[in-house]
Amino acid sequence: MVSVKSVASVAIGVDIGGTFTDVVAVGAGEVQIAKVPSTRSDPSAAVRTVLADVLPRWGVAPATVARFVHGTTVATNAVLERKGARLGLLTTAGFEDVIEIGRQNRRRIYQLILEPETPVFLAPGARRRGVVESIGPDGEVVTPIDPASLAASVDALAADGVEAIAISFLFSFVNPAHERAAAKYIRERHPHITVSLSSAVDPAFREFERTVVTAFDAYVKSRLDSYLGEMEGDLAKAGIPARLQIMQSRGGVCSARVARQQPIRLFLSGPAAGVIGARAEGHSVGHENLITVDIGGTSSDIALIAKGQPVIRPDGLLDGYRIRVPMVDVNSIGAGGGSIAWI
Repeated sequence: MVSVKSVASVAIGVDIGGTFTDVVAVGAGEVQIAKVPSTRSDPSAAVRTVLADVLPRWGVAPATVARFVHGTTVATNAVLERKGARLGLLTTAGFEDVIEIGRQNRRRIYQLILEPETPVFLAPGARRRGVVESIGPDGEVVTPIDPASLAASVDALAADGVEAIAISFLFSFVNPAHERAAAKYIRERHPHITVSLSSAVDPAFREFERTVVTAFDAYVKSRLDSYLGEMEGDLAKAGIPARLQIMQSRGGVCSARVARQQPIRLFLSGPAAGVIGARAEGHSVGHENLITVDIGGTSSDIALIAKGQPVIRPDGLLDGYRIRVPMVDVNSIGAGGGSIAWI
């Protein structure tokens, strides 16, 4: 390995996978690479190991770190392992079951015993409440929001022990006033409850899709907020001036502040980073059409790069559920380097 100790400006990339946390430091064309075991109970612990052990060994002074980019599977794993927040859902009265009804099309049309193909686990019926209010398709207020109805629904969810509430009112993407009023009430009355608004997360038509993506956002928000906040604190304590940047599902980066506000952008963050890295490698050797294979400890992720650009989907699948968030088109199979097969 070459040393980066003499480089005045260093960029660091950290990818936390299910088995290993991979670290790359680049400065003036010189590269250092390291692997440390991931810490599933506290993903930030592996990053602290990097800061405390790996960087001094490489001779990288914290003050020289000009960029720190992080790819993460924490949002994805929270869904796969069902370890998100206890979630409540607020809808326009009469539309509480949109998230369960879903669309008419089904993937398993020949299954004799039907099972839900919508993410009902996010907010079962007992944790879905309606609010008397109505906004028309042109944004006009048809029925003003009823304060008594709002208070009764929110307080009932709080009494049920919810940790997060997703709000998805009819036509809020045209006029978000009622959603904002509901969020204001929750934050004033129950400040410990995390809130996600459909008008902020996915301001577009189609009620089911908008409700689903907002519910997923609220489900993982508190966990991602504490996780990224802790990592920002670790960087500051280590004396690293660079702001924490996070890989997004569509292959770009955003600030940790934006990621904490809308964690729904982070599904497939880690695999998307692998595809972007593979594109750079292909370009360096003159190949613009690639099939990328990223084998981690848990899964093997496969993607297509055509004419130098990764394929971006307007929505993606996570655990079989379609989520309306732009994502790099990555297909994952559960056959990673650490997988075990048996008969």
